[in-house]
Amino acid sequence: MKKTPKIDAQVRWAAVKLIPRIGLSKPLPVGDWAGRRAISTARQVKLAKLSAKILPPPVDVEISNFICPRPDGTTLPLRLYRKRGSRSLALIVYVHGGGMIMGTVDAYDSVCSKYASFADIAILSVDYRLAPEYPFPAAIEDVSAGVRWARENYGELAIEPERIGIAGDSAGGGIAAGVLLKARDEGCGLSSAMLIYPMLDDRTIASPVSGPKLTGPFIIWTYDDNITGWRCLLREMAPGEVSAYAAPARATQLGGLPPIYIEVGDLDIFHDEDVNFASRIRDAGGNVQLHLRPGCPHGYEVVAPKSRIAQLAMQQRYEFLRPFN
Repeated sequence: MKKTPKIDAQVRWAAVKLIPRIGLSKPLPVGDWAGRRAISTARQVKLAKLSAKILPPPVDVEISNFICPRPDGTTLPLRLYRKRGSRSLALIVYVHGGGMIMGTVDAYDSVCSKYASFADIAILSVDYRLAPEYPFPAAIEDVSAGVRWARENYGELAIEPERIGIAGDSAGGGIAAGVLLKARDEGCGLSSAMLIYPMLDDRTIASPVSGPKLTGPFIIWTYDDNITGWRCLLREMAPGEVSAYAAPARATQLGGLPPIYIEVGDLDIFHDEDVNFASRIRDAGGNVQLHLRPGCPHGYEVVAPKSRIAQLAMQQRYEFLRPFN
């Protein structure tokens, strides 16, 4: 059995200080998506206030709201972040996290503003529909609609349509990967992809026998959470029916993709699936950067934004995005 990695000392210290301020909830049973959503919503409000004090969001970013049509005729809210005075002609469509069942565009204002300011690239955040009310393929359709709208409205957005990339974290990273595959298959590929500890594989339901046992308050996304999120997204789909657009780790063809950045910590339950995904893209001839964060659980940079490892991660993310601006 592999030795369990120790949590990064600075991440641990920050988490110990943060947990009492946002509240430590008892584990919820598999399937309780409503309870998880309620807890997440309350925590996001507290985290937003705390984060603004620790690392204030940039003040040089202009935020604009738009809507675009969904395939079913309803409207999809979009939010654009652009550094004031920027001449960048590139755009990143951003997909927020939340385990497929929670998360909001509002909660990501600071995140998207930082990418827009420090990487000097326009960010378009998509307010996609959540499971279980809207199972697969609703989120994929929504984000794809956002990409299509950006291409069609490139003049208003002051961008070049061939310079549209995609990014997302956690479930948003998984959705971004699905949209990336879909765009390639439809012949309208994206220019780049940044996947931050992406949720890629519905088969990740238990700690591997040979791997570390991930428990305790520092693990903010557990196997029970993961089972709940995937069940809500896929509903009653049999394993053989699961599309690679829903669970990109199931994709058998990974060639023909643009430059990709993938990042994951070794205390993240997505570690194995993310490393395997990056390896298979590389084997298919793809250009992929894989960044492994030792001693880091899921969402470590949110918990410990001032830690050395979080600052390194953010700098590497900005460096990846800048050449596309």
